[in-house]
Amino acid sequence: MKITTSQFAIVVVSISAVIWSTLGLFAKGIEVSVWVILFWRGVFSILILGLYVYKKSEQGIRHEFNNLGWPGWLSALIGAASTICFISAFKYTSIANVSIIYAVVPFIVAVLAWFFLREKVTLRVITLATIALVGVVIMVGGSHGSINMVGDVLALFMALGMSALVVLFRKFPNRPMILSTLISAAISVSLSLFLSSPFNIDIMDLVLLVGFGVAFATATILMVEGTRLIPASQSALISTLEAPLAPIWAWLIFSHIPSAATWIGGGLVLVAAFSNMLSRK
Repeated sequence: MKITTSQFAIVVVSISAVIWSTLGLFAKGIEVSVWVILFWRGVFSILILGLYVYKKSEQGIRHEFNNLGWPGWLSALIGAASTICFISAFKYTSIANVSIIYAVVPFIVAVLAWFFLREKVTLRVITLATIALVGVVIMVGGSHGSINMVGDVLALFMALGMSALVVLFRKFPNRPMILSTLISAAISVSLSLFLSSPFNIDIMDLVLLVGFGVAFATATILMVEGTRLIPASQSALISTLEAPLAPIWAWLIFSHIPSAATWIGGGLVLVAAFSNMLSRK
């Protein structure tokens, strides 16, 4: 059976979401400051993303930079800010809370895509997004007492930034958005070098940071390439797979046992995301 372009994109974005769900493990498990994490994650991400841009570019790196335009540079700035908020959030609140808040991205994307792209939001997407929202509400309600406001606010800003990036990737599919992501990593590295001492680190943390950088770069490449091929609202809905998966990884690795509300709410999010994928022709 021949796979369609849309089906391929759904698989690619789904794999990206699964990888993305593991990133909290690195941010939570590495016992160094946020800025040190940002520095080394950025360095290794730049290596992977740079190789990808070099291999894919048919007209040279200079042409890629010239083709960025304002959408590419705006994406780089938003990406840098979102990444800083993303990693910082894990230092103030739980992996579950960050992933739960990230699950509001489909709603933000649907509004932005309707307003800026004039994309039609189908009844199916609205219904499944509502189911996902119910799951999020259940999960948040079950962990209300452990919520740290600073971490939650940072996670919300991260969700807003990621939503804007999804819409930009969809609006300008021919811009070198992977290069934008590389530039955003370079911005984070530059700030981190100024605000921390990133070379004072032990070997085990460095190994974990290598994994963090590779995982982040891989997830980003898959997300950007997949988002070009399907509606922004659908891509964002698939990304909600992270919400139930991240707490599961935290349970398996750190023995952070999710509450009953996390299991129930996360199950609803999974049902919504998988239903969206299976119903797509």
